[in-house]
Order: sequence, then C-alpha cells, then structure tokens
Amino acid sequence: MDFSSYLKNLIKKSGYSYRKLGSLSGVNHTYLSKICRGSSGVPSPEILRKIAVPLFIPYEDLLRAAGYLLSESNASYSSGPAEDILLRVARLTREGKEKLSEYLDFLEDWERKEKKRKRKQSDQL
Repeated sequence: MDFSSYLKNLIKKSGYSYRKLGSLSGVNHTYLSKICRGSSGVPSPEILRKIAVPLFIPYEDLLRAAGYLLSESNASYSSGPAEDILLRVARLTREGKEKLSEYLDFLEDWERKEKKRKRKQSDQL
C-alpha cells in the first residue's frame, strides 16, 4: 500500500474530515487532501509529527509508512544510513541541535578539503 492510501485509511478510521484533522494538527486541510490523492508526494517528517497525535498513531509508524525509517519487513533503508536518525535529532535539545549543526559544518568542510587533497594527488600522478 502506498503512503497516500495508508494515510487516507487512517483519516477515514479516525472519523475526521480533512478540515477537522487540519484544525487539530495545524496542517492545511487542502494539503492533507492532496497527500491522500497522491498529488503532493510524501509529506515531510515535520508534517507527519503534526498529524500523528490527532490520529493517535505513533510518529515512528508514520515515518516508517512514509519510507523515512527502515520497515520491520524490509532490509533496506529508504532515506539514510541510520534508520533512527530523524527520531534521534528530534529528541535533541536546542543546544544539542546547535552542536550537531556545528559538527555537520565541520564534516562538510573536512570533506571539501579531502576532495581537494585527493584531486591534487591524482593531478600529480
């Protein structure tokens, strides 16, 4: 089952209209309708977090259904090297997120320098 059908079934089971779910979650009801029709693609993890509570479904289940986490029945990752990275980042404090951002900046800088170094080495050969 694709994500749009999955979400449409969840909303139907909840008894909510798109407008009601939108009101409870803070997500535009028109956008919810587009997701369920399959015309807007898979929503971001932030949107999934907003709709999880009023739908009484664990956030992790929505992430898994949307393909952001490793499915228990799959052996491949759909969006990254660590299946729980989104959940781990979401649990960080503001300060923790700032430190993570600093570390990612450091890593990107290191990778740029490493690529330059490797290019220079290959040019010298």
